[in-house]
Amino acid sequence: MNNIKLLGRLTAKPELKQSSKGRSYAFFTVATPRQNNRDEADFIRCIAFDKLADAMAKHCGKGRQVLLDGRLEVNVSDKGDGSPVAFFHTVIANHVDFLHDPNREAVA
Repeated sequence: MNNIKLLGRLTAKPELKQSSKGRSYAFFTVATPRQNNRDEADFIRCIAFDKLADAMAKHCGKGRQVLLDGRLEVNVSDKGDGSPVAFFHTVIANHVDFLHDPNREAVA
């Protein structure tokens, strides 16, 4: 089973784009603090598609806390001769809960 959950904050506003076939997608990075050292974080590249991508672009900005459920996808680039050059890790978001937004003022 390939299931991943991330709790963290967005490092920037998601980048909403359209594929050549008109499908919406948004790249974003989630900073997740490390469990044993809260002074360090991992920066995890993520992507959302379709309505979720549109919602991310509309409602999320830098610093927004999110709880993401998705799957890890690993891709390899090669030199053309089949030998690997680099591994690229991306989390494909299936569901994102929008949590605390530091850019929004609290309602009294």
